Amino acid sequence: MSTQVADSVAQRRVLIVDDEENIPIGILKTLSRSGRYYAKHAHSGDLAQQILAQEPFDLVITDLKMPNSKIQGIDLLRYIRTTYPDIGVIVMTAYGSAAVQEEASRRGSLLYIEKPFDLEKLFAVVEDFFTRREQAAKSNTGSSSESVQAVIPGLQLLDVIQMNCLSRVTSTLHIKRGDGGAEGIICFNKGNITHAETSTPRSGKDAFFEILTWKGGSFDMIEQIPSTVTIVDSWEQLMIEAMNMDLVDTSAPDTSAQQTTIRVQAPAAPKEEVADTSRMLDRVLEGAKAEAVFLVTHTGFVLDKRTSQSAIDLTKSGDEASKLLPSIFAFGKSIMGGSLNEIVLRYSDKIVMIRNVQGSDILFIVISPAHVPSGEMFKAIERESETIKKIL
Repeated sequence: MSTQVADSVAQRRVLIVDDEENIPIGILKTLSRSGRYYAKHAHSGDLAQQILAQEPFDLVITDLKMPNSKIQGIDLLRYIRTTYPDIGVIVMTAYGSAAVQEEASRRGSLLYIEKPFDLEKLFAVVEDFFTRREQAAKSNTGSSSESVQAVIPGLQLLDVIQMNCLSRVTSTLHIKRGDGGAEGIICFNKGNITHAETSTPRSGKDAFFEILTWKGGSFDMIEQIPSTVTIVDSWEQLMIEAMNMDLVDTSAPDTSAQQTTIRVQAPAAPKEEVADTSRMLDRVLEGAKAEAVFLVTHTGFVLDKRTSQSAIDLTKSGDEASKLLPSIFAFGKSIMGGSLNEIVLRYSDKIVMIRNVQGSDILFIVISPAHVPSGEMFKAIERESETIKKIL
């Protein structure tokens, strides 16, 4: 079923896609008041595809996550960009950062509005979209973007990065610069940007920001990611930093410099061994005689984890650690305790050491048998903490 307002001959045609009822009804009522809109509501991405095949639309307003729909917002977006590249898209998200949301809308080929939102604010965004669209039609001057474009027509690299983060995907984005002189990868683990690398060669945040400067090019998605972690900042923070930087492409090919080739099917880690978190955790396992090791952020996001031959459930214990950490930091703040250095938990059968990497928001969580001296655990963690600092 779908609902609609206004008559089908109206100039401005809008399709709203959301598996909930309340928000679409509010949008339909708001648009109907102006008398200039033909608006329709599809309860799922599947139905939206059917409607788009049957009648034309100028704008689609879609939710990103629709639990009751087989086709999610990001899948619908890909479909629209491939099949109907001239249709505008407004994505309803829980962005969390107004500054990032505004900048994303300004710089990308999509518009974003944060839920919950004021309906009048959404109406203003829709009005602005159609005003700019109609002005462009009158001037008959299409603006061609030099930013990296996908195999999917009209979808910019910035949009793809944001959609991967918002959809919490785990995948590798492989990008080729327009002149063919460089390529790179950006890795996502449950929506967090964990690694970037270019053939220039650079890695980590330097590589990420370099890729954002590339003029022209193409990209594709790979469903696997390397275990390497070279970026620990939140993706919102990365976007904010990008906004404040003068992103100029300084990576133009130098014929005298040797370029590094990135293996797409098995994304390569940086050549420096120190950047491989898997090996770091293996060394902590050995040095601390540990049964499990986690590398986590202060917010509880698990960057990497390792276990020896143990009955410990890494997934369950990692989830519990993620729930515990915010409370630990909240407690420290309430007592004005300053920055966290170390916590040791002693159980009858296990000893757990939680230790912060100085000057960062990264923690080691090491679980060892109760008979292991805490001094050995401390030394093992400290050695690899120095390695983490080199990455940062």
